Amino acid sequence: MGYICQRSAYTRSPMITLLPDPTIEALMDDIDAARATSYPLLLSVRRIEGGPPSAPAEVLDALAAEEGYSQLGANWVEVPRRIAAKILTHLIASELAYPAEVVDQAAAEELAGRFLALFEQGARYFTNGACSGPFAIYDVAGEEVLGWRSISAAPFDNGVIGLAAERVGMLWAEDAL
Repeated sequence: MGYICQRSAYTRSPMITLLPDPTIEALMDDIDAARATSYPLLLSVRRIEGGPPSAPAEVLDALAAEEGYSQLGANWVEVPRRIAAKILTHLIASELAYPAEVVDQAAAEELAGRFLALFEQGARYFTNGACSGPFAIYDVAGEEVLGWRSISAAPFDNGVIGLAAERVGMLWAEDAL
């Protein structure tokens, strides 16, 4: 099956929608099934036209806006891949507002790894900060990240945006309590 690309009609975004992609669809189905007892997560992946962006925030903001979220501009926090994996595992395994486990740790790690595998070596990862979790968040400079900037109307939201030369994608959680 080939990919059908459709340019976004409502933004001047450098992204085009990638439809269908069985790998992405299977990942979303598996995340939804694993988290069936809790709120759903948003998985959105787009192809980037014209090679790697010179200003990552423009692409991150464009994806956030296409999904109905606020833009953070220069306030996106770049994190190493290992920290992105921890954030993703936490988002999949539990809820943001309360420490309730929704998915066992091993299954959450596997699903987080599948999201990260969508991006080739050298990809960059961004978040809106440290919302919750039993671990510290460090940016690419090694500085601890304290607090977060919400991109939704929910009391708590957190996630990871992966950015590679030809693809951008987000896995995001909103916890309305």
